[in-house]
Amino acid sequence: MKIDDTHMLAPMVRKLARRSSLGAAEVDALLALPCRLLHWDRGSYLMREGDPSAQCMTLVSGFAYCSKATGTGARQILSIHLRGDLLGAQQRLLDVADHSVQALTRVVTAHIPPQALLEVAAAHPAITRALWRELMVDGSVAREWLLNVGRRNARQRIAHLLCELALRQEAADLCAGPDYQWPMTQEQIGDATGITSVHVNRTVQGLRRDGIIRVTGQQVTIDDWPQLQAAGDFSSVYLHAGGAPAPVADATK
Repeated sequence: MKIDDTHMLAPMVRKLARRSSLGAAEVDALLALPCRLLHWDRGSYLMREGDPSAQCMTLVSGFAYCSKATGTGARQILSIHLRGDLLGAQQRLLDVADHSVQALTRVVTAHIPPQALLEVAAAHPAITRALWRELMVDGSVAREWLLNVGRRNARQRIAHLLCELALRQEAADLCAGPDYQWPMTQEQIGDATGITSVHVNRTVQGLRRDGIIRVTGQQVTIDDWPQLQAAGDFSSVYLHAGGAPAPVADATK
């Protein structure tokens, strides 16, 4: 199976193909989908909670996150998304978006007409299975995040988030380790893990003092993957990574 790396939908197709068997016909059909590119500044809303569910987009570059807010404005970050991820596809079957999507960095998205995606899926059962599998994995990740916030301590929560983002960046061919993008502010880390910014800072400093990680600006270097994995009570099973690259442990030998 050959995928044109210059095509704007190539990251999405590669991600689908990692977990599902797609032949040349399915790949060609996905790459032939009509789409338009949009550029977003950091902090921009790609989709707001309550908007009509007419969005279906994939990340071409950059990082974004899904979130919900309480009536008083307190935010909970529900998931982080990166190159190749589909956003809004599941919302297309509902009347309105039940969460917001916001750019964590500068972002480029490819917007696909939802009807076109539905028609391609109807014509190719393998694509239907691939899309269903991605939605099921999204549910698996959401359950792990719920466990992370509900039952792990602050050190475990942050270490777990670091492990997940490292492996997902490797799978998306964004890096090979031990250096990874860490494009989150302390406030955003706190909103993703349910702790205060002060506690985030204290916890990250503890991981640094223990020689597990180094943080420089928006980059994190994992110096001891086994220790980080242990600190985060982390197992990658919930990511259902399929043919993803080997864990970062191999990159640090």
